[in-house]
Amino acid sequence: MSRLPSIGSSVQLFGVGCEGCGHFSGIFSVLAVQDDETTALVVDPEVIQCEGAVDANNFGPMRIDWDPVLQCWEAQCSGHHLVVKLGGHFCGPRLGERPAARPG
Repeated sequence: MSRLPSIGSSVQLFGVGCEGCGHFSGIFSVLAVQDDETTALVVDPEVIQCEGAVDANNFGPMRIDWDPVLQCWEAQCSGHHLVVKLGGHFCGPRLGERPAARPG
């Protein structure tokens, strides 16, 4: 079963898909956790490494949202879609649910 991090804990994030910006990885502290109608985290970078055009100095607090349809964490980077992997066992609140069988 998946488990969300708590406020004040540190998590490892990997971000891919920021159009033209490259990708990043790093350690982020958890500033806020929301788990009601939507599941989201607000994280702030502690240590970050970037590849591509993105500059680590431009990172600040970032909101990442769980997409239950795509089963992945997502964020926005300058208005562009970014897929984020949350390291460890934080894989989203509904990952343990099995999708309904497709009619044959």
